[in-house]
Amino acid sequence: MELSYSKRVKSRYDIYMEIKLKNLTKVFSNKEKVETVAVDKLNVTIPSGHLVGLLGPSGCGKSTTLFMIAGLLEPSEGKIFFGDENVTELPPEKRGIGLVFQNYALYPHMTVFENISFPLRNSKSFRLTYPNAKNRRNQIEKIVKETAEVVAIQDLLNRKPGQLSGGQQQRVAIARALAKKPKVLLLDEPLSNLDARLRIQTREEIRRIQQKTGITTIFVTHDQEEAMSITDEIVVMKEGEIQQVGEPQATYNHPDNAFVAKFLGNPPINLFDSEVKDGYLYINNEKALKVTLPDGVIQTGIRPESFRICKENEQGFDVKVDFKSTIGRDILIRFNLNDVYSKALVESDNHINKGDTVKIKLKPNGIHLFEKNGERIEKW
Repeated sequence: MELSYSKRVKSRYDIYMEIKLKNLTKVFSNKEKVETVAVDKLNVTIPSGHLVGLLGPSGCGKSTTLFMIAGLLEPSEGKIFFGDENVTELPPEKRGIGLVFQNYALYPHMTVFENISFPLRNSKSFRLTYPNAKNRRNQIEKIVKETAEVVAIQDLLNRKPGQLSGGQQQRVAIARALAKKPKVLLLDEPLSNLDARLRIQTREEIRRIQQKTGITTIFVTHDQEEAMSITDEIVVMKEGEIQQVGEPQATYNHPDNAFVAKFLGNPPINLFDSEVKDGYLYINNEKALKVTLPDGVIQTGIRPESFRICKENEQGFDVKVDFKSTIGRDILIRFNLNDVYSKALVESDNHINKGDTVKIKLKPNGIHLFEKNGERIEKW
């Protein structure tokens, strides 16, 4: 049976609650009035009903962007729209947002039920909507139970946070945010305090909850694997600027620049200084690819999975294996190529040991060429 909560959310999101950031900028000043641009003229549209990841290294401006969307930080410039409504100057409580922090911020002395119901019990608008105390209590109980079922914690309502696992606490925090029926759900590094196994389980739960409710969700993380695994789109940021926006796999397969190529992927892409000469790309003084580029020095990016071991009598690069690790069906090997410590993922049926010299070859897919400044070379 479909929950009435889900029905309400679905009908609410038929109005398409997209988020638009227009020239969004945040500049911080210290005591000496030295300015730091944390977010620099962001322009992005987050489609209604999508789960979008703000992704980038620490200090890139992703949490600052989230806090401006939430109303916790005032933009230095630019505008924020929820649908057609300009919310830039609205206080957080009037934006219709649900916000979940990395530390959960649950009240330890309250039960799960009391934690989820807390924002409703303290909402002036909720009290005005349900002026009768008994009706208000009944409505709170209904909303809490339905929301708890959405996040699969309906059997934990009488427990206190100290009796829950980290993943369960995170779901309580999400339930508390959802109980207000927000227009937008904002998650700031929600999995950073969990161990590896719980992170995987909880990120799948976040995706399930988001798809069940249909709520537009922004998920901040520095972990590219998290973002790649559950989001509809990712926004890759560096030093306050957007580097690329797109579907996770499409962004991985077609990075706009060397930064995006290197940031996405585990193990990370191998980047080499290489040379184009007489219609060929040379790596380590060996012909690697035939190209239609002018002679000169460029950067070549090769994904670890884009190497393969040569067949007998096949031409390739001779490399000495410095490290070997078996990872399920693959073997990770490390070697020095063109003075770059490089990694390759090859099939585990190759019999390779540390210290061996093996001949490797490039697969056509997973190879990316960049100008010296890091910009992608599209046609080669």
